[in-house]
Amino acid sequence: MKTIKEKKKEHQRLRKSAKTRRVTQRKPSSGPVCRLCLQEPGDPEKLGEFLQKDNLGVHYFCLILSSKLPQRGQSNRGFHGFLPEDIKKEAARASRKICFVCKKKGAAIHCQKDHCVRNFHLPCGQERGCLSQFFGEYKSFCGKHRPTQDIKRGNKGEESCVLCCEDLSQASVENIQSPCCSQTIYHRKCIQKYAHTSAKHFFKCPQCNNREEFPQEMLRMGIHIPDRDAAWELEPGAFSELYQRYQHCDAPTCLYEQGRDSFEDEGRWCLVLCATCGSHGTHKDCSSLRSNSKKWECEECAPSTSATDYTPENSSDIPCCSSTFHPEEHFCRDTGLEENPGPSWTDWPGPSLLEKPESSGSRRSCSWRSKGVKITKCCRKK
Repeated sequence: MKTIKEKKKEHQRLRKSAKTRRVTQRKPSSGPVCRLCLQEPGDPEKLGEFLQKDNLGVHYFCLILSSKLPQRGQSNRGFHGFLPEDIKKEAARASRKICFVCKKKGAAIHCQKDHCVRNFHLPCGQERGCLSQFFGEYKSFCGKHRPTQDIKRGNKGEESCVLCCEDLSQASVENIQSPCCSQTIYHRKCIQKYAHTSAKHFFKCPQCNNREEFPQEMLRMGIHIPDRDAAWELEPGAFSELYQRYQHCDAPTCLYEQGRDSFEDEGRWCLVLCATCGSHGTHKDCSSLRSNSKKWECEECAPSTSATDYTPENSSDIPCCSSTFHPEEHFCRDTGLEENPGPSWTDWPGPSLLEKPESSGSRRSCSWRSKGVKITKCCRKK
């Protein structure tokens, strides 16, 4: 059996080892740290991009959420308009403020609720349920004064996050409810990841695609929606396929010895793409194109024979025409003729009238036109 004295010594030893372990965990890192929260770069979704210039490093979220840090420069100066000298002054001010979570100095963020005196580091505040808003005045609140939602959950174990399909958290601060689909609840971390990926232009309600009420409520509840292109559009080579030129001969019979996938820059084996779609090609010789021909259309884009060679009923009464026929339109005489205006479609003359010469003993060029149609019958003077 241990004596009381031995128990006290062991208890002191355990307390000392625990204190040493905490100090070791809080020991500054040898790498770059944020000047405003004294933490390493960390997760960009929680702390923002880590900005570093001239031995001065800060988290982007710490930069825009610091209570007394002004933005006096243009967007291309300093860190998005925050000047290095102002950041150092803010760090000096924060060195006199104690974080209510970790009890250490350097807390640059202050709760915006009136008469609240709590200050905190951004990472510490996120662990304790503090909330920061990324719009307007970029206000931050402690866990006691943060904006809340009246989340009404159903039976325990029956609800899950729509995005990750896992059970919802028991703590209400870790969940967030949709304003447009009131029965839908998400994990806060899932919504933040979704917003970070889709960004401003693609962020919407996953259930009903609401683009107005849903983003506004998410901003009020502290979700950061970056104002940039979506993550999948920023990947290297995201649109590389759009810049690849079609390189294949689609002629029924390819005559090139080196095959359909080979071609020359000039000459008879030059590859010509469809002038309409650009997704089909042919060698000039494979489609019997002239050497100076630069335009060609594939079978899918070329006008069909049935449309161009359409012949209406009673075609014997109508002069031959190779253009598209529009029976609903009225034909009219060419404006260059001065006498005997041509008949309308309803009063079209019979074959006998068209074949008989005029009484003057001469014939002139008679022309009828409609929308997309020109019909001309020319005869020489005798």
